[in-house]
Amino acid sequence: MQNTLVFMRTHIITRGVISEFLKLKKSGYDCVLFIDNRSGIIKEDLEPVRVLNFFGEDVNCFLFNEEIFKKLNLPLFANKNKNSNLTNVMWFCADYSFYCIKKYFPSYDFYWHFDYDVFCNGKSYEPFFKLYCDNESDLLVSHFCKLDIDSEWSLLEKSEWIYNNVQKYASFFPVVRLSSLAIDFLYTKRVEHSEIFERIKNNKLNRWINCELFVPTELLNNNFTGENIEQPLRFSPEYDLNEERLFENQDNLIYHPVKGNFIERLNKSEKVINRIKKISISIFGIKIGFFISRK
Repeated sequence: MQNTLVFMRTHIITRGVISEFLKLKKSGYDCVLFIDNRSGIIKEDLEPVRVLNFFGEDVNCFLFNEEIFKKLNLPLFANKNKNSNLTNVMWFCADYSFYCIKKYFPSYDFYWHFDYDVFCNGKSYEPFFKLYCDNESDLLVSHFCKLDIDSEWSLLEKSEWIYNNVQKYASFFPVVRLSSLAIDFLYTKRVEHSEIFERIKNNKLNRWINCELFVPTELLNNNFTGENIEQPLRFSPEYDLNEERLFENQDNLIYHPVKGNFIERLNKSEKVINRIKKISISIFGIKIGFFISRK
């Protein structure tokens, strides 16, 4: 078996998330729960790498925070250049999570990343991982493809400052595997790009590059290898599943996105609705109606 680390990234802790993480652990690979702890999900002041107990299960955890981000000296850019909110940065640049994980777990040859709202409709991810246990590609990712020169993919917009005369590639990031060498290379490229972008970021015609364009384009243009995940992710509506997250008929396919906490979200929606009040006024004989939200 390849020397591989699997990590799931989440900003919430629910029975559904932990259930899915435990299914990853059944793969036989080392597994880590990447917890974005900037909102204080874990209240204690702990070291980044810890074993925590959730719902009676011991879980290997990596607690991400702003200090870790600063230590890596990663560029603080996102979709809108003036928006340096770290939440937006980590969403727009999902490759950053690989750099963070590798800093604290450096001894692996490959690293798998899963979003918290990815769902395997089976009892474990072992059948999925078996498809790639002998694959040595630097990049494994869903919806990987070479882009035509006249492609209208939205993520290509404002990328000419760095990708003007190169072959561009697309990908989809809920499930991604990168080699250790690819991670190191991409980290160096992000830092190099930031030095250029810092000088031109105020020009509205330029935009920081999203991970789904940046990762495959950089790797495939620099002698790294990449392949499409054979089993494509199934786009789903926002399924709300039980704590075990199993459909009635198990097909061992991967679904995304899958949301949890249906009752909690329904209750929040009802509270918002109850705060809404309709107001009706008349201006110059014209009746105008609108809604306001009561605190």
